[in-house]
Amino acid sequence: MGKVVRGVFPWKSNSSKNNESSPSSVVSWRLFGSKSSGNLAAKTLNSEAQKTLTPASSGANTPHHHKRQGSSASEKQFEDLVASSIALIQHDRPSNLPAKCTEEALRHKAEHARMVEAARRRVEREAAARHARMQESLRLEERLARHAKEWTQNILPDWNNTKNSKRTLELWWSGLPPAVRGKVWQLAIENKLKITHEMYQDYVAKAKQRLHEAQLRRKRLKVNRNDTCSCQKENKEKVTEQIEKHAKIDDILAKTDDRIKSDEDKPRLGIPRNFSEQNLKSQSTESGPKKCCSKSNPNLLDYSDECSMELIQLDIARTFPHLCIFQPGGPYFDVLHELLAAYVCYRPDIGYVQGMSFIAAVLILNMEAPQAFVCFANLLDGPVLRAAFTRDGATMQRLWKAYGKLVAHHLPWLGSRLAPELYLVEWLYTAFAKAMPLDAACRVWDVLLRDGDTFLFNTALGVLHLYQEELKDMDFISAAQFLTKLPEDLDTEALFKSISAVSLTLDGMSFEELASCCEDDTTLDDDVT
Repeated sequence: MGKVVRGVFPWKSNSSKNNESSPSSVVSWRLFGSKSSGNLAAKTLNSEAQKTLTPASSGANTPHHHKRQGSSASEKQFEDLVASSIALIQHDRPSNLPAKCTEEALRHKAEHARMVEAARRRVEREAAARHARMQESLRLEERLARHAKEWTQNILPDWNNTKNSKRTLELWWSGLPPAVRGKVWQLAIENKLKITHEMYQDYVAKAKQRLHEAQLRRKRLKVNRNDTCSCQKENKEKVTEQIEKHAKIDDILAKTDDRIKSDEDKPRLGIPRNFSEQNLKSQSTESGPKKCCSKSNPNLLDYSDECSMELIQLDIARTFPHLCIFQPGGPYFDVLHELLAAYVCYRPDIGYVQGMSFIAAVLILNMEAPQAFVCFANLLDGPVLRAAFTRDGATMQRLWKAYGKLVAHHLPWLGSRLAPELYLVEWLYTAFAKAMPLDAACRVWDVLLRDGDTFLFNTALGVLHLYQEELKDMDFISAAQFLTKLPEDLDTEALFKSISAVSLTLDGMSFEELASCCEDDTTLDDDVT
């Protein structure tokens, strides 16, 4: 049995320890107390220590005992917690501090036992949660494998006859397997605009040429950022020639597409664009030559909409930054930049609008660049997205009012507290690719491409329905920030249950019929967002 040393006086305890202690002692306790009660306390604690401290637990005080062969991560974590707790409680106090009494020592040992038990329960709960997540992941993978096989063998070979079958729609709603997602998206979007891969390559070449011309113009119009403004040193005749030259370029670009004039005459409603007419043509020839001083950006001087692809990269850097593949130097930076620049050449009347980079990036992640361009152009030609990106104010007002009526019907308490403009604009212009985790956004896109872009409003109602309890406890600013960036642990199954719980029909009218019945508000500002 281990020997217990009572150190009443420090200088005597050291000498007695050297003389009386033996290497065979299992545990050594230094008790500070009266001589009469010392023997009884020593015997009690010594016997309890022998029962409590097994060789495995006492040996756990040293780090090398934790690294046993075959021990799992959870066991190692548990042993570390036990070892650290024992080391803290069983070490004696320094000689210059009051000694522990018997009751305090027993209380500390009971507290240690409770700590060890709590640590054990916590480790068990974490292990059970990890096991449940692993099992759920395995079930999901098995389900996706079965569905992928069914899509590949039964549905895709006979797409025209099976795309509207009940089984296909059920599989579609449950989420497309990643192995077939890109193929199904291409078939679902279709190619109503009849865009070919050769057209895409031509638009890319045209975009590169326009980019080169824009770079040359920027060098000629570069601002001297020293003490004086370079635009004041230019000859008036050169300025006049430049204005006339760019006016001719704008006339040539205006003749490339007959849709430019009709779209410009429409009332516009939408988010301000980086490279829209508001930024690139805000100062017309009526105000005279542009001044490149007083905080103006030389990159925006006298550029046409078609040359806005030079500045698209400014917005690409903010596209899925956590993936680190679309940023400058990343493997998909040039691919995304070329696709967006090609679209600017294809639709110079629309140009580049903030949010396009997220939509294009999701397509690039699921298919090759030529197919992504075809899908991108056709997707943006849908009724809702076309109205948003062409800034069709009349159509967007009707959609806004129809959505407001649905929110007032399903969630009446929210309609008066949170304006849709604070969250719905970004949801629409990025098709939820920015607000949601990427997996959840792709799941939404599956049904979006099946049911049409009005499903965006159904998804918006589903998100509000899913988080209605959380939103009730938030103030105005916190709710807007929460909806702008939804939680990373968003449960897609719960989301689609909420989407199913809310309907886009009201008083027997569909969403399209409800929107058509809404009157236009001509007093609404163009830059409502």
